[in-house]
Amino acid sequence: MNASLRALALAAVLLGPAAVRSAEPAQAPAPPPPARDLSPRLDAVETGLLGVEENLHFVETQFTQRAEPSDDDALARRFSDGEIHYLLGDWPAASVLFYDLVSDPRFRPHPRYPDALFYLADSLLEQHNDIGARLYLRELLALPPTSGHYREALSRYLTVAGRLNYFEGVEAYVAQARTLSGGQLSPEIAYVHAKWLFRRTDLSPADRITQARAAFTPLAQAPNGAFRLQAAYHLGVLSVQEGDLPAAITRFQQLATPPSAQAAQAAPGRTGPRRSAPTPEEEARRVRELALMSLGRLLYETGRFDDALDRYGQVPRDSESFPDSLYESAWVHVRRGHYQQAKNAIDILLLVAPDSQLAAEGRILQGNLLQKLRRYDEATDTYTQVIDTFRPPREQVDALLSSHSDPVAYFDRLLVRADGPLDMRTVLPHLVLKYATTQREVADAVRTVEDIDSGRRGRSEAAAIAQRILHALDTRGLETFPELQEANTRADAVDTALTQAEAELVRVETLAMQAVLTPAELARLTEAQHAREALERRFSALPTSLKTLEDRRERMQRRVDELDREAYRLDFELQSLNAIAASIRKWVDDSRTHRQTPPDEEREFLLQLQAEVQTLKDLKAELTATRARLADERNAVDTTLAGERAIRVAYADSLRREHAILREAEPRADAEVLATLRRTHGVRGRLDGLRERVTTARNVVRERLERRGRVIREKVVAEQQLLERYEAEVAAVSGDARQLVGRIAYDSIRRVRQQFYDLVLKADVGVVDVAFNEKQDKTTAIQTLSSQKDEALRELDAEFQDVLSEVKE
Repeated sequence: MNASLRALALAAVLLGPAAVRSAEPAQAPAPPPPARDLSPRLDAVETGLLGVEENLHFVETQFTQRAEPSDDDALARRFSDGEIHYLLGDWPAASVLFYDLVSDPRFRPHPRYPDALFYLADSLLEQHNDIGARLYLRELLALPPTSGHYREALSRYLTVAGRLNYFEGVEAYVAQARTLSGGQLSPEIAYVHAKWLFRRTDLSPADRITQARAAFTPLAQAPNGAFRLQAAYHLGVLSVQEGDLPAAITRFQQLATPPSAQAAQAAPGRTGPRRSAPTPEEEARRVRELALMSLGRLLYETGRFDDALDRYGQVPRDSESFPDSLYESAWVHVRRGHYQQAKNAIDILLLVAPDSQLAAEGRILQGNLLQKLRRYDEATDTYTQVIDTFRPPREQVDALLSSHSDPVAYFDRLLVRADGPLDMRTVLPHLVLKYATTQREVADAVRTVEDIDSGRRGRSEAAAIAQRILHALDTRGLETFPELQEANTRADAVDTALTQAEAELVRVETLAMQAVLTPAELARLTEAQHAREALERRFSALPTSLKTLEDRRERMQRRVDELDREAYRLDFELQSLNAIAASIRKWVDDSRTHRQTPPDEEREFLLQLQAEVQTLKDLKAELTATRARLADERNAVDTTLAGERAIRVAYADSLRREHAILREAEPRADAEVLATLRRTHGVRGRLDGLRERVTTARNVVRERLERRGRVIREKVVAEQQLLERYEAEVAAVSGDARQLVGRIAYDSIRRVRQQFYDLVLKADVGVVDVAFNEKQDKTTAIQTLSSQKDEALRELDAEFQDVLSEVKE
């Protein structure tokens, strides 16, 4: 290859001066050079052809004559790509590749088809797409159990069934897995199956408890079992649900051991069905914390207050249950009459979790405790703080609900928009939205809307991608297939080099035939040369070697990269503006209690802010589309520039016209000139042979382009038809979900409003109680002082009775 490049470079050096000389003004006819002077130039052309032929041979062996991969090879390569993305944790890319595989009928008989189904389902699970994962897991479980991944698929299917409350056919799968395992389920499947039984809602409580206990007991009794601790905890919960508190206390006491001991009891080599599963040590700690909380509650219910406090005190400070342990331990102190210790627990709760919903109830309890401790001013301040926090948002919700004749439809309109949660913040107080979204029902409702909107956006994006692919196939052609594009680019470079060699042959023939041409023939030849010289500069810029191709690629990529850098800068500015908008939004929420802004004015400001945010979103979408176009252009830098082929064809036609004029005069040439011409004709024959090979290579590229384009077009059209069906399904589901989501949101906000009302009511009652208790204390003090005064007067009367008697006498 290096030798060929050097030969091409030598040919370019030799061709360059000739091109310059051809453009010089016409001088007096020079005597024709002898044949020996023309021979080195023909040698250079022949040497250059060796390099050109080598480049053409590379195109043929590496591209056009290389067999296309069969369907099986293409499917296997796609599976390998998907497996790599799966192992790297790139779930979206893996799910796309495996979806393409499992939807291809040609791949169904493939031995890796079960693996593809499992990888696809697992990738969807990682993206929290439980419905899609259940579909492909069920398809995998319908295959023969010997196909592989049956246990993992069943474990995941049971998990998804529990989440979706979908129980149809599960028992049959479990029975089949038990048969395959010789009558005994693996610990992993047995545990997931037991949890599924524990969560079933289609059984009576007694049947559910009985079946779940029978499933958990073997796991809890297995020494050093991977799921022994979790199963034992569930058995304790089942005892609570059954009302057998002593048995539950015994079970939880066994679990409330130090974390080191629990970790030693866990199986060291456990690997769960998910790569995100916690380690045995983390699982043991979590079970212990749950057991401590459950044990504290049961001991409290049975009147063992000291033991309950001891268990609550063992909950780690970094545990999620620590705020709950503080609140519940405060009530234990209240039951014992230790009000100061109860207040201390609430004080710590308000420090570690000031923004939790538990903190509001904690403040009410704190006010009650301050009353008990006769610290009335502090109690009043605590109640007032609760009132100031929850009364304004409650009144705003009251006004909102009363201002709309159909609140359900109103909240539905807010939630069904693509930016639903943000729209709700423009009308709902921050505290109300916070309490509403933390409730499971409305959180699920908002997530449902987000999923529907995500599906709608995904369908729109997929439709746009499909249109983009079809447009690329129609307008760009080779750019959509980099391999064919490279082959075509290299073939064009070879064709350009052959045309330059043809130009040098014509120049040699012109020099050899100068003395033979008639004036008329010279005039025609000069006219043809002028036409060729007009194309000379543009033609000489065309790439003829790998180096020139690389130079052009780098030059074009630099131009595209400059534009992409500017687009990136603009993208960063948009992100900054979005951050500023989010900061303004947060400032409005955080400063609401300190400002005196009228609600209507604030609402108008938030609506304007939302409009600005939407503008930023539109600009972001436009910039994203621009960067996508830049990426396309960067990938297309090897494409033949507009007009290149036309320049090459026009230049070759002008050379053929010059050669035709020279051929007419060949019969008049002498022997020496004829010898030179015979050699040029031989070289031209080689040129024609190489050009035929280039044409053949181009035809192969065009044929493969048409075949691949047809295959992709058929797939894209089929996907477009599926997208149309998906659009109808999403519209139907969206309509059903909107009615449901509106009702859920309305009910949730009503519950939040009632919760705020109860908190304010308790605080108002607390303020009244403080005033009443303070009055009672003062009344009692006055009565005590009055009694003491009367007693003192009586004592004085008794003491001075004798003196008074003497005075009377």
